[in-house]
Amino acid sequence: MASNEKSQSTLVHDTICLFLITLIAGILLGAVNMITVDPIKEQEEKTKQEAYAAVYDGAEFVSDDTINSSLEAFQADLSAGMITTESGADLSDVEIQEVMKATVDGQDAGYVLTCSGKGYGGAVKVALGIDAEGGIKGIQIMDCTNETPGLGQNSSNESWNKQYIGMNTTQEVSVVKDGSGSADNGTINAISGATITSSAVTRAVNSSLLFISSLSE
Repeated sequence: MASNEKSQSTLVHDTICLFLITLIAGILLGAVNMITVDPIKEQEEKTKQEAYAAVYDGAEFVSDDTINSSLEAFQADLSAGMITTESGADLSDVEIQEVMKATVDGQDAGYVLTCSGKGYGGAVKVALGIDAEGGIKGIQIMDCTNETPGLGQNSSNESWNKQYIGMNTTQEVSVVKDGSGSADNGTINAISGATITSSAVTRAVNSSLLFISSLSE
């Protein structure tokens, strides 16, 4: 009988200790999150603005309610698989997170976008600058850290991603693996050993071009 009481007492004691440990850990994690959340957001915003400046040099960027409303509807259709390329390529993994007007000397000059496609290890995040004629003016890979080092992470190299510059809303961009890629026919040379990453960026680009094209319809 005494043994049972002792076991019950030990169980209660252990339960209380576990509860207190969990409570304290939760409070500490919450405190750390409160301390770091604002600096993280500030760094993300700084990174985005630097990327926009890189893909559309000399422009200022402004949010537009009409564009935001159009993007919300477009993204819903995109995620539902209702929007494809002319050849029927699936784009449902793509997310266009933001589209802003690019202005130069107060005049509308095109757009900047943040978008992403699903790569080998996760989302590959891309910033695009698109001019008023619908041509890609600049591109920067904002995040490819989930891709394989030395392979998919090479998408961030300007020597590869600059292939997209000059592509426009009249084209469907596709990936080739034989080295024959050319802006003239809308083809991109795949990163060696990283076709999945190459295709992820290309789907994000195609979706963005389709969205920009839809704004003039």
